[in-house]
Amino acid sequence: MQPNNTSAVICRNCALYQTARVLGLETPDCSSLNRIVLRNHPVRKNEVLYHEGEPFRYLYLIHSGSCISNATMLGNSHRVMGFYLPGEIAGIENIGQETCNHTTYALEKGSICQLDFAALEGTLSENELINVQKYLLGSAAHHARQLQWERSLTGLQTAEQQIAAFLMNIASRLDARGFPAHQFRLPMSREAIADYLGLAMETVIRTLKNLQSRNLIDIKAKNIEILDESRLNSLLAS
Repeated sequence: MQPNNTSAVICRNCALYQTARVLGLETPDCSSLNRIVLRNHPVRKNEVLYHEGEPFRYLYLIHSGSCISNATMLGNSHRVMGFYLPGEIAGIENIGQETCNHTTYALEKGSICQLDFAALEGTLSENELINVQKYLLGSAAHHARQLQWERSLTGLQTAEQQIAAFLMNIASRLDARGFPAHQFRLPMSREAIADYLGLAMETVIRTLKNLQSRNLIDIKAKNIEILDESRLNSLLAS
């Protein structure tokens, strides 16, 4: 899958739009961006973007759909390491590494913009390169802080607190990209949520039903509506 020169409108909810703004390349015919980006490439459900241990080269900007990352643990088991939502950059944690830390694949049908990170230096001008590297490194640092906070969820005292924090985190990330924060779809399975939080799947299912019975959230299949944000936050404060 190699970048081509296909033009497309840059989505304002996509991280690529912010990169383009840093570069001063906000129009769809910007030649520099077209040489290093494959725009709006469709991905199938379960399609792998990159494998753990393969050489790092590309960043994947999620235009639609979502992705999940997992890593090999001791005993060759796999652990869910995180999720990527629309507007976020899959592979951002690999910057500065020679190989990919995780295996990442699509949770559902969607589309991505693929940025050839390895080609930045030979494609952009010196000033453009400095600006885009500064932006991407800042994004990588933000992602690292987000992961650090998310991993701290496993230290919360109750499963109810962990699930509440997980839902509020998803809402916050969607809101930051301009998507609805109180009504959204959880593309990942209950099993994936359980693995990520270190809980039993039955505990996740039971806790979600309990939050719904208390009118804090409403659940319809994978669709979530946050009914009482303040009470959800109070769970965390307690």
